[in-house]
Amino acid sequence: METSTKSGIDSWRGIIFLLAGTLLGIALILITLEISHRNLINFVVTQQKYIISAEAALLGVLLTEMLARIASHHLHERANIIFSTRFRIMVRITGYLIVVISVISILASNPTLGISAGAIGGVVIAFAAQNIIGNMLAAVTILNTRMVYIGEEINVSGIKGVVTNINLSHTVIHIDDDVVFIPNSVMVSQAVRRKKRTNAGEWVE
Repeated sequence: METSTKSGIDSWRGIIFLLAGTLLGIALILITLEISHRNLINFVVTQQKYIISAEAALLGVLLTEMLARIASHHLHERANIIFSTRFRIMVRITGYLIVVISVISILASNPTLGISAGAIGGVVIAFAAQNIIGNMLAAVTILNTRMVYIGEEINVSGIKGVVTNINLSHTVIHIDDDVVFIPNSVMVSQAVRRKKRTNAGEWVE
């Protein structure tokens, strides 16, 4: 119990540190723009786009890590460590892609380039991975609403069994000697039947 509490405190310390770094990164960008606008330092004026690119990259990394840690901490509290780790990886991949596109846009001195690249990339990714994204969001919904717990017996789409795992893409159900993988999108779109919970401190749903 003490170890878990200490881990939670350390996690929040890291989040606060990253938040402070993010605010500092925003302040640095604003200061650089102000110095350049007023022509106070010639080096900053001539090298503005490179300085802004470096500051934007730093800000993007800090912001991505902060969001990843917040998501990980929230999911970790629900005792799903594997899902927490995978979700954190997805947040980082998305965040770093945005950082790269932003830096390229700034270096090219063409904001439209970054917006266009991001829009095109977003559309391509959305079409190619719409089922994956849908299942991921459904997994978050399942965990946040406490719809089902690992170890509970459920009945969904005529399939009755015991939940043994909730992954990013699917929920694993054991039926005697068989294993059934149900997409998370099906779990949130279909009627799910389970027994009422009567443990102390839990809502009876």
